[in-house]
Amino acid sequence: MATTEEEYISSESFDILHNCINGCIDADECFCMMLSVDGFDKTRNTFLSNIEQIEFANPVLHKQLTEVYGGYFSNWHNSPSAIECSVENGYLTSDFGYELDMDMALRVSGGEIPNPDNANEDEFTTTLSYASCFQPPKKKPDDGLGMYNIKDDVSPQCSKDIKQEQSLRRKNKHGAEKVQNHNITNSIPVKERKRKSQGMSSVPYSISNRPIVYWMRKDLRLYDNPALCAASLKGAPVLVTFIWSEKDENGPINFLGAGGATKVWLHEALKELNKDLIDKYGNGILFYKTSDVGNQIKEIMRQSNAQTLIIDNVYEPFVKQRDDKICEDLSKNKGINIERFDSLLLHEPDSINTESVYMRGIGSVVHFMECCRQSSTKPIGHPLDSPPFLPKIDNIPSSMVLDELKLAKMPVRKDGTVIDWAAPIRKSWDFSEKGAWDALTMFLEEGRADNLNTCRISPYLHFGQISPRSILTEARHMKSPKFLRKLAWRDLAYWLLTLWPDLPVEPTRPHYKHQRWSDNKAHLKAWQRGNTGYPLVDAAMRQLWLTGWLNNYMRHVVASFLISYLHLHWKEGYLWFQDTLLDADVAINAMMWQNGGMSGLDQWNFVMHPVDAAMTCDPKGDYVRQWCPELQKMPEEFIHKPWKCPPSILKRCNVQLGVTYPHRIITNLEEAREQSLKDVMDLRKKHQEYVCPRTGLDLVPIPSGLLLPVITRKEFRYKLSNPDSKDNPYSAVLKGYRSRQRDEAIAYANQRDFLASTMNECVLRHDRSQKANKEIRL
Repeated sequence: MATTEEEYISSESFDILHNCINGCIDADECFCMMLSVDGFDKTRNTFLSNIEQIEFANPVLHKQLTEVYGGYFSNWHNSPSAIECSVENGYLTSDFGYELDMDMALRVSGGEIPNPDNANEDEFTTTLSYASCFQPPKKKPDDGLGMYNIKDDVSPQCSKDIKQEQSLRRKNKHGAEKVQNHNITNSIPVKERKRKSQGMSSVPYSISNRPIVYWMRKDLRLYDNPALCAASLKGAPVLVTFIWSEKDENGPINFLGAGGATKVWLHEALKELNKDLIDKYGNGILFYKTSDVGNQIKEIMRQSNAQTLIIDNVYEPFVKQRDDKICEDLSKNKGINIERFDSLLLHEPDSINTESVYMRGIGSVVHFMECCRQSSTKPIGHPLDSPPFLPKIDNIPSSMVLDELKLAKMPVRKDGTVIDWAAPIRKSWDFSEKGAWDALTMFLEEGRADNLNTCRISPYLHFGQISPRSILTEARHMKSPKFLRKLAWRDLAYWLLTLWPDLPVEPTRPHYKHQRWSDNKAHLKAWQRGNTGYPLVDAAMRQLWLTGWLNNYMRHVVASFLISYLHLHWKEGYLWFQDTLLDADVAINAMMWQNGGMSGLDQWNFVMHPVDAAMTCDPKGDYVRQWCPELQKMPEEFIHKPWKCPPSILKRCNVQLGVTYPHRIITNLEEAREQSLKDVMDLRKKHQEYVCPRTGLDLVPIPSGLLLPVITRKEFRYKLSNPDSKDNPYSAVLKGYRSRQRDEAIAYANQRDFLASTMNECVLRHDRSQKANKEIRL
């Protein structure tokens, strides 16, 4: 059934009412202006419903507006011009005609009554309501991007020009501050009172004023927040609550879901959101810290006398199990109405199945996107504007202040001074929802490490300060498949975590439990602090420590160095990233570190060489100079290879290896890399029950008892079938871009500088000796 525009408040009337609420105009002036804008019939039929929510936020103003309305329309049915007032713009504009004889209505309107279902935009405008946004748009054939593409099949409820929306949002950064063409009142269907015999009765809907508890988690935003919109539409006060339990966040076996950096971000994000809620609605967040979330929610419901709990789902298995138990207990034992929403991901893990795709290729994003296309998942839908009202309860339950949660508590020295390690992080980021929209404009510019504007949307996305649906809507016009792939990887990680709940701690390929790893704590500490002697790796790890963030390319560089060259366990990388990354996500982090450590379902088919990668992503050395200031004066040709720099040049650059900048913790990268390859080959030979003899693919057991072949690096498969081969055509080490001019400059310096040439000859002699010894052993 089509929706008439009379059911919703117009943008002009919304502005008038908003000015009245803010005290710019009084009740009489507000009513007269709205009557002038909307006309007699629409004002008569919708005014009371449009001001319903004001009753809770400002009962005095609501009473004044109701009295003005009653005085004006008390005798409207006795007016001789009542029928004439129902005719505007040449046709009948209200449902007054349902009480009239149809012939009379046709005569009054001067023609045929227009059918709203067939009307065009010039005749009959259908506007967007919050309730209509929960109705999925009609599906059309996709264009190869599957469920990660929003088509142009905008539903009737969302018929506004999307490009104009995007322009408005970019202008406002974090969504439109001014809500246009949206109904202030509760547009979810409710029972109306029976119509009186004399025309249409405009009594307000009967809505319970028992408060609603909205429990926030990773949905720290106003724009496109379905749970918040649903809470605001209840026509009752809303208690916005945030409950912190560090034990629950970290999981039963300490997955470290709440690392130091993420808690700093969470603290700042909550502070900004609380400010936004107070500024816009006068309704701030109630903060709680507890070791028993279930009992805390029960106490909040008891103190507030609330009967409805609204939450936005999260998908870490250990947290989801807790939530399910809490909701079941409240519903069955306390009679609480529970409403749960999904907005953290584009596709909930439970909605994905592999029946028509099978599990061959599981773990790859291509396979996952095909599963999304084939699964009977609900449409993604379109972003929702932030609610116009969020009524506040009069008797606020007891709560804490944000600082009492101790999310950003800094260590203190013995002398009482605070070690504020988070100061550079706070200086580097805007933690607000507006900051998320600012970062979105830079999100698509991915490339070199010395370009700072790369992928800096991830912390906002992790904490729900911007929704993936909003990002997808923006990306529809930006035409970037790579952009869409990033959202797909995110959904894939949560799906895999649902299938393998121990993903952060146990290798998915069971035989990789026996992989040899180094336990060199000195190497681990050097990697963590950025003191490996390899400038690109050090620069990245120092950036991570100081700002809590790395772009995707640099994450691959430091992970390859830890796993393939230092032979340190991928779990060490996972735990360090969980503690230092602002966007540390259990699902994504565990999936990527397992893939890098060869035990994940989608083994990385590459290894990033710490020097060759630098030639590619930081050709002039700007990135290294920024984060390794002791190398600032190093010339371009030596910035990534300071150990090859002649002593005279090092001296001019104030660099003293081993003093101002560390020596390399390992010197023979190729040998270290070969040892890593040998370790994998050894375990695959010992556990051939998990290796397919025909294809060389690794096999992973699934709950049904079958062994599933999974993606396996080509160099592993080749080495298994050709164990005596010295060369491997499928070597995973990426050579990257190599500068002939740079190599020539180094060779020239070695020829002209006597000490440098002597040292170079010693290095060459050592290499020849090592090679000869290898041949003798063979």
